[in-house]
Amino acid sequence: MGLLGAGYILKAHAKVLSIMPNVEIVAVCDLSRTRAQEAATDFGIPGVFTSLDDMLKADLDVVHVLLPPNLHYEATRIILESGRNVFLEKPMGLKSAECRILVELATAKYVKLGVDHNFLFLPSYEKLRQQTTDGTIGKLDQVTINWLFPLPLIQFGPFNNWILREPQNLFFELGPHLVAFMIDLVGPLDRVQTDIFAPIDLPGGSRVYRRWHVHGVKGSIAVDLNLSVNPGFTDRSITVRGHAATAKCDFDRDLYYRDEPSGHGMLFDNFFTARKMAKQIESNGISNLFKSMISTLKKSPGSNPFGLSIENSVKTFYKGLDLDLDPRLDGKFGVDVITFCEQVTRQCVFEPTVNKTDIWQVLPPTRQPTILVIGGTGFIGRYLVRALTKRGLGVRAITRGMSSAQIAFAGLPVELIQGDIGDPYFIDIALEGIQVVYDLAKAVGNKWDDYYQHDVLVTQNIAERALAKGVRRFFYTGTIDSYYSANSTDIITSDTALDAKSDSRNNYARSKSACEALLMEMHREKGLPVVIFRPGIVIGAGSPPAHWGIGMFQSDTRVQFWGDGMNKLPLVLVEDVADAMVLALDRNDIDGETFLLTDEPLISGREYVDIISRESGTKVRAEPTPIWKFYVGDIIKEAAKHAIRHPNRKVPSYRDWDSRSHRARYDSTKTRQVLGWNPAGTREALIERGIIAAVREFLR
Repeated sequence: MGLLGAGYILKAHAKVLSIMPNVEIVAVCDLSRTRAQEAATDFGIPGVFTSLDDMLKADLDVVHVLLPPNLHYEATRIILESGRNVFLEKPMGLKSAECRILVELATAKYVKLGVDHNFLFLPSYEKLRQQTTDGTIGKLDQVTINWLFPLPLIQFGPFNNWILREPQNLFFELGPHLVAFMIDLVGPLDRVQTDIFAPIDLPGGSRVYRRWHVHGVKGSIAVDLNLSVNPGFTDRSITVRGHAATAKCDFDRDLYYRDEPSGHGMLFDNFFTARKMAKQIESNGISNLFKSMISTLKKSPGSNPFGLSIENSVKTFYKGLDLDLDPRLDGKFGVDVITFCEQVTRQCVFEPTVNKTDIWQVLPPTRQPTILVIGGTGFIGRYLVRALTKRGLGVRAITRGMSSAQIAFAGLPVELIQGDIGDPYFIDIALEGIQVVYDLAKAVGNKWDDYYQHDVLVTQNIAERALAKGVRRFFYTGTIDSYYSANSTDIITSDTALDAKSDSRNNYARSKSACEALLMEMHREKGLPVVIFRPGIVIGAGSPPAHWGIGMFQSDTRVQFWGDGMNKLPLVLVEDVADAMVLALDRNDIDGETFLLTDEPLISGREYVDIISRESGTKVRAEPTPIWKFYVGDIIKEAAKHAIRHPNRKVPSYRDWDSRSHRARYDSTKTRQVLGWNPAGTREALIERGIIAAVREFLR
């Protein structure tokens, strides 16, 4: 079989397929060869393609279509016409008429077309489903299905994501989860009424309605579908009320329990009913814990409810290839889901938005670009580009996606260039005519090799090519995470050496430290005109209030401090960071220097949490946590990884956990004196522009 699309959902499918007998992944296809190659490396896939036509020349029986919804129909049609079976991620499509064509085509070609409504295969839902049909719950009266789950895209982008482009897209993307449950339990409804509210206009000109309520009737059964993507506590559940009992399936946690009379008489009924429900939840929770632990040790994909639902869905599809597909996977079921989604969205009145093309575009540069910004669409990068253009400088920014960059830099005179910074040929093109480079890029990954390949080696290549082009200045952004900062008696300045034991630190801190070391070596041996910035805990509008520089946020409203949370933290406003980077342009004698970018130590972790609690109107539960507790938890987790020889295993480091407390005092006097930098400097400014602004942006 082959995988079409190498986005985030690929791993969930590939993990299941890799443990199934008689199934071999022989091809992966994506427009981005880099993404396709990474997937091929992770899962040992021999064939890498960037064209569907080319992939279909391979010996394939099944293709999993893992593309954005607007590409489902055409890709699936081509695959079915080639005589291959298709397993299609939901939503099946965006038009029921096209979905029917696909069903008819699969029938004509004698192949199977399955649609992945994966949550229908969770054990908790299977139990609810069984008890609604065998009479345990009784004749149904009410079905309520909730998808109350925050969508970070609305807060942080990318705002050109398909789900945000048109108001109806949100329901076509998330609604099928609710609709699939509804159709499986009661079938298509007799009548429907839809309400949408809580609109928000996003950068890029899109309007998103964050709350959807669909009310309908099937015979004598009332049905309510509730969809919300607002920040808040998660509730993804199904509640059914029948003649005999009420039952609830929490499919976010894979929990199921039934509420029914205990049979102990009126005096004791409340007590015994509550105890029975508690026992059901406890038993279900214990069972899930052991299943999760066993799945983790076996490297099975079913270690969490989402992975388990994908595993069960995929396996059920392959069982049906030689027989009949489970009705919940059959293309006809998918058609019913999309038909209902159309019915819902047709009832909505979407208010007009601003003209996207008129407003959300960058302007032509006012000058020939002489400054190149790498990582310009990131949090700090956006502020830096704005500050540079405000000074009338010619700026060129590298981006992986033009649409997202157009939104990020809307109204600014910036030259955009799209490409992969890991491609040496592309970097040569990007450096044409450039005198100054700002490198704010960073890598992500699960193991050190990911960071070494995509950060250290990439940074080295960019610097070597910048040197060959004769750039006047190469600015690099490191991090204070690379310091050892656990001693309260230490004072860290711009000239303080990074942690000498960087190998024991987290991959991000280690990678940034390695990049700094190689750049400074190039400065000493080859004359690279490098200047290094080390920003502190950067805050401001556009950063998440649940900032991991403050503590380990388990959710938006629960945090464990790195220690007692009492010491003042090295916070800094994002606009002040950008200001320092721009000021450095005017200094000619700073090659080889490093500048610490932190404000005065004015606010502690506890004070930070109190402020976001007050501003958000929600008490954030904060827990002082000794560093040894984090370390012990890490030991247990890594011991399990080592036992199964997990590819991302590592040696736990107390030093790394301890350094997150930032008990040392940070002193940026050198930066202030040399660059003439004047950060906010007051507690009031940090609170208003750094913390409150971030909360308001997050909750807008």
